[in-house]
Amino acid sequence: MMHLKKYKINASLTCIDLSNINKAMKEIDNSDIYSLHYDVVDGKFNTCFMFGDRMISVFKNLSKKPIMVHLACEDPTLYIPTFIRNKADGIIIHYESNCDVLKNLKIIKQAGLKAILGFCCDTSVPDDFLIYAKEADSILKLTVYPGFSGQKFYKPALEHIKEMKAIMDKEKIVIPIEVDGNINQDTIVPCALAGATLFTGGSSGLFNTEHTLQENISTLYQTLESRVTSNANHNE
Repeated sequence: MMHLKKYKINASLTCIDLSNINKAMKEIDNSDIYSLHYDVVDGKFNTCFMFGDRMISVFKNLSKKPIMVHLACEDPTLYIPTFIRNKADGIIIHYESNCDVLKNLKIIKQAGLKAILGFCCDTSVPDDFLIYAKEADSILKLTVYPGFSGQKFYKPALEHIKEMKAIMDKEKIVIPIEVDGNINQDTIVPCALAGATLFTGGSSGLFNTEHTLQENISTLYQTLESRVTSNANHNE
């Protein structure tokens, strides 16, 4: 199957049924979800608050899936040691944050975690992108503003993904690009065609009352396999 080799789907923990965490995590653990996305928003990077440091231990105890902590924070330097101690599997810090991004990426990697470089949906590819991409284990490109579910997909982000992918291909940097924000049947294919291979789903793509989580995952993979393959064959 194509998706087992190239594409992977992650789940946003902010979108699960938090009133029944045990059940939600059991469903995730029995599914084809690749990893879990744990959002931390400090009320400054965006005007809302999201998970602090205590919930990660709850999720770690209930799931064997890797957890990537997304620090949508003004100064992630303050929180990186906490999530290293709490055994996160990876930490995402933003290019737009008020810190020494390169230094922090190195600290995360030295601790044995995945160091992931994040970009907001409306951030164009910066001139110094390559410097940071060489230090990162992967790239996260948001396709909505961080912290609020149910937002409209930010289409200009697709051009940013294409540009990032072209730059990395030219320099032979082989790291994945992940997209996060309103990822569903309609948006996952344009993201894949732009160059993304990791897709973090939430309320619009994975968690709804109409289908089970695994059914929604299967639908997304089937959409990728049919439409992306069809597009590739058409361009040959």
